[in-house]
Amino acid sequence: MLSRSLFRATIFFSHSSCSRRAFSTRNLGPNHDLLQMLSQNLERENTCPNRNGYKVRAFARAIEAIGTLEEPVRDVAQVKKLKGVGVGIRNRIDAFLSGKDYDPEAVIKPSEGVSKSKARGSSDPEAKRKNMITRSLQSVSAIGPRTAKVLVDAGCTSVGDLKKPKFFDMLSPSQQIGARYHGHFERPVERSQAELLAKFISENISCKFDVELVGSYRRGARSFMGVDIMLTHPSHVHVPTPPSKNGSVAQGISRTPFHTSSRKLREVQDSLLLRDVVFPLESRGLIAETLSPGSKKWQGVIRLPERTVDGTWEERSQRIERIREQRGLYIRLDLNLAPVKSKGAALLALTGDKEFNIDIRTKAARLGLLLDEFGLWRWTSDPSLPADAEEGYWTFVEGESEDAVLRELGMNYVEPIKRNFAYLSNSDLDTPTVKKGGRPRKNIV
Repeated sequence: MLSRSLFRATIFFSHSSCSRRAFSTRNLGPNHDLLQMLSQNLERENTCPNRNGYKVRAFARAIEAIGTLEEPVRDVAQVKKLKGVGVGIRNRIDAFLSGKDYDPEAVIKPSEGVSKSKARGSSDPEAKRKNMITRSLQSVSAIGPRTAKVLVDAGCTSVGDLKKPKFFDMLSPSQQIGARYHGHFERPVERSQAELLAKFISENISCKFDVELVGSYRRGARSFMGVDIMLTHPSHVHVPTPPSKNGSVAQGISRTPFHTSSRKLREVQDSLLLRDVVFPLESRGLIAETLSPGSKKWQGVIRLPERTVDGTWEERSQRIERIREQRGLYIRLDLNLAPVKSKGAALLALTGDKEFNIDIRTKAARLGLLLDEFGLWRWTSDPSLPADAEEGYWTFVEGESEDAVLRELGMNYVEPIKRNFAYLSNSDLDTPTVKKGGRPRKNIV
């Protein structure tokens, strides 16, 4: 089973899963459930189109601080003096320990002189009604507590009201997309639908592209809330090196695979992903909306293509017309473009699950290596300088195959369907001994 220290290490770097999971193994550590709740909130914020970097860092600091505790947290007072646990996090912990849903609008600041318990105990029917509406509006993609409150104060009474011009015009572009397709995003995607989508994409872009379904599909899930696809192309060979070391091999453990902060329009439009994949699919009546364009990662909404009675695809003009009329089934899609040399590392990163990726990246860091979606790297520095000096360079160790990357970490190949928290907790004792710098030592019999 995973040691407590390993669990702390992995949870510190975690952006964990954004939905609560019922693990089949027993809880690890005295505050496992609490840390999972915070990790889920962190991941939800990190993947939100309107990502708040301050909140992400706040969750990460709180996870680190609470992960050091030896005793279970049974009262919010136990974390009050912990460095890195602010008022907002304490309010969430208080709600969690009380078995209640966290309601940011029901929390009263100390300066207002009213206790939180009294605020929660309010019997004002109108306040309760508004709080319920506020929570329901936050189920819409990209709508957070602040926007939800503004909408409720303006008279919005339901998710359905968001489509009314008065409220729709108050939303940002990404929030408008969330409102427009809210009902579609709530429906799980079946494996057969994901396969149909991948087939359509492969038939409507250059045959030089390899199209592979990843994410929950590759882990064997029967249904999921969106589709993730990895693309490779023989001309896409550039492997970007990690940023300068800055004294740490742990960088990149929690970042979203293939996410880029570049907003240069020309760079994005001229990229292979947009030029040869996104634009052709848009012209062929597949893409309905773009949430986030990028040179390596595109996120958006597609209308699931349909076949006619004779098995052929519906006409392009029909697809475009039906998108215009918003008819059909709409699905969230992530397209990720990986360099050929990085295919194995990219498959690991994009297949997941989160806990598995956190575990193997933490293993890499402990070996003095860095693992990201582009490969496994080793930092080489000038021996005459301090170990944490900036001067040096990254050496590419491995990345072309999953098996090779895992072997460098002293691990056997793990089938995608086993890449989950339960597998990790049950297989930790079987991990072969590894020497620093990678590659397992041979077991002496």
